[in-house]
Amino acid sequence: MGLFPLAAALVSGVFSASLIRQFRLRKGPHRLAWGAALATFAAASMFASIGMFGGWSDPLFRAYYLFGALVNVPILALGTVYLYFPRRVAHSVGLVVGVACLYGAYALLGADLVQAPLRVSGTIPMGSEVMAPGVRALSRYYSYVGFLIVVAGAVWSAGKLARKPGVRFKRLAQGNALIATGTVIVALGSAFARQGQGSVFAVGLAVGVSVMYAGFVRTSSPAKPQSVDGVEVPGGAAVPGG
Repeated sequence: MGLFPLAAALVSGVFSASLIRQFRLRKGPHRLAWGAALATFAAASMFASIGMFGGWSDPLFRAYYLFGALVNVPILALGTVYLYFPRRVAHSVGLVVGVACLYGAYALLGADLVQAPLRVSGTIPMGSEVMAPGVRALSRYYSYVGFLIVVAGAVWSAGKLARKPGVRFKRLAQGNALIATGTVIVALGSAFARQGQGSVFAVGLAVGVSVMYAGFVRTSSPAKPQSVDGVEVPGGAAVPGG
């Protein structure tokens, strides 16, 4: 099962590189935030694959939990905020996200881990068996809020674009719908991980990130960037949610 998080790491890495390349060509801090978020997805997936193949250790699980449960979704949501809100508001949210991520890392590094579950190979240890309750509560809060922001942005953008005439806008709407669907799949996989079904989470992670990337590809084209009623269309909507 370690092949599934490895696949997710590869897809997330390609996805991240594509977004950062777009940022270098077209600017836009939302692309940089999304690229950074997908890089954390790639790191978390790689750590999960290493743990499933070679066994877990205290530092490995902390790194996996930091990138996969604490900081990835808030940074992803920050990209959505940068796309849809005034720059001043987005900068303020960015400051909050930065402080939240630093606090999460501090809480994680200071938490005691239960070592016995880490000695079980071939799966991803259940957070409730390894991690302190306070850190788990923090990760849920970060993830739920970020998830709602990302999905709401993608669904709103898909609905707005779907009402526009022409094949191009329908393609963009479909891409945003795929991005929302992929985000939901990853979230559902995370729910299985909390129930001790690490293998199901590994599959969900690979499938969800792949669906998100398919949405990104669907919305991308070499056409000249333009704006349509406040929805960015860089020859394909910005992702996720734009």
